[in-house]
Amino acid sequence: MIGRHQSERRPLDDRDFRRLAALIHDRSGIRMPPSKKTFLEGRMRRHMRRRGFGELAEYCRWLFSEGGLAEDEDALIDAVTTNKTEFFRERHHFDFLAASALPALGAQGSGTERPLRIWSAGCSNGAEPYSLAMVCADFAGDAAGFRFEILASDISTAMLRQAMRAVYPAAAIAPVPLAQRKRYLLRDDANDEVRIAPELRRTVRFVHHNLMNAPYPAHLSTDIVVCRNLLIYFDRATQRDVLNRLCRHVRPGGYLILGHSEGVVGLTLPLRAVAPTTFRREAAAG
Repeated sequence: MIGRHQSERRPLDDRDFRRLAALIHDRSGIRMPPSKKTFLEGRMRRHMRRRGFGELAEYCRWLFSEGGLAEDEDALIDAVTTNKTEFFRERHHFDFLAASALPALGAQGSGTERPLRIWSAGCSNGAEPYSLAMVCADFAGDAAGFRFEILASDISTAMLRQAMRAVYPAAAIAPVPLAQRKRYLLRDDANDEVRIAPELRRTVRFVHHNLMNAPYPAHLSTDIVVCRNLLIYFDRATQRDVLNRLCRHVRPGGYLILGHSEGVVGLTLPLRAVAPTTFRREAAAG
């Protein structure tokens, strides 16, 4: 009889890899070329143990032939998504918002005539939308009557649970400027954690959403859409489709912010670059 640890060492066979790769791409847009087989196998081993399986082949048989997909699809996507994030990641984007975008949008009535709307697409554990909320709350402190609301979405239900809990290891707040730590974070020294202050948490609404699926959850007249370091996992055709959909949710004069390795070169989009990987939506012609 083959023991559990021996069976776990059986590699993911090519047929199961192709089926998993196709499933992940179809559901999430994430590419899984043959070069990612070792990565996928490692993620699947950890996931199958959590599900109580001893062999990859056994898990794949349950998933594809025994109805397991209906039960396990969300958890499987959680298992393979990369959720690297941090507070104020790519700080130049937040500096641009504070110095340029928010004043420009405020001058057009966003935040006063109606709440300024921001969408953090691919929000991971919440560090990005809470960082955005800190910048907006600082701006509101100097602009009487300024209001804002932030929509934050992610494909990972595990990340969304963490984001809504709004509790982080104390070490995670190192990138947060000291003044904003004092205003918006509550320390729990006994557990070496910090919690986002309730008044800031109330400005962010979290929803489960897959960018592969329409309709998108954001308002069609969103002022700022932030979708960073997510498109790099998509093939070119998916990138084009997602960017076109994102643009439809940015109001003319609003902004689309991408990650440092992403751009719109070769695509016909109503955007004009105004800062590194930061684009302003052009008004419709005519």
